[in-house]
Amino acid sequence: MPIDRKRFVVVFLVANVVLIGFLAGVASVGAGVAVPATGVGGFTVAFDELRGDGFEQYSTMESHEGCERYPVSETRIQSGTIEGLHLFKDLEMPVTDDTFRVSIEAEHVEFEGLNQRFTHLEGDIRFEEDQVVEYEEGEERMRISSPDITIEDGTIQTENQYITQLSLEELDVAMVANPEETDTTPPVIDCQAEHNATE
Repeated sequence: MPIDRKRFVVVFLVANVVLIGFLAGVASVGAGVAVPATGVGGFTVAFDELRGDGFEQYSTMESHEGCERYPVSETRIQSGTIEGLHLFKDLEMPVTDDTFRVSIEAEHVEFEGLNQRFTHLEGDIRFEEDQVVEYEEGEERMRISSPDITIEDGTIQTENQYITQLSLEELDVAMVANPEETDTTPPVIDCQAEHNATE
């Protein structure tokens, strides 16, 4: 039986963005919600400015199929705000070879209990107060903590994210077919050693 390409694309998109759609629907009414984002795979978060209180970050080296060693960090922020948020995920269509970008944008975001695991971060970072840097003996694991953090012009490639409470204003949800490469195009994981993955 031949595959109905149009129907396949619709079903595939619905199956992959249902959690993002739920987030957008609930957050658009200004409700505070618990938001797990682990079920949609990695996605990109870009923003103009993030201000957070109660910052803590653990960084280490991990591995997966196709990449023997790559840097991973887990960040926890007790509360904060984000200005100019742009969250998106690119979905590859296995039948049509097209790429669809699911995009969520909001002018102002307030959050509590942010726990984010990521592989890439770019931006101008500063701390208003002193930060503490610690290394765990015998492990490639570093801990950074500070009462506050500010990140400007940030781009983060996440593996998963959990937010205890979230409130967004002026939410905009869109889907773009075959988006052009931009400064916020998801980066490739920076492998620290040659991989042994087979075809």
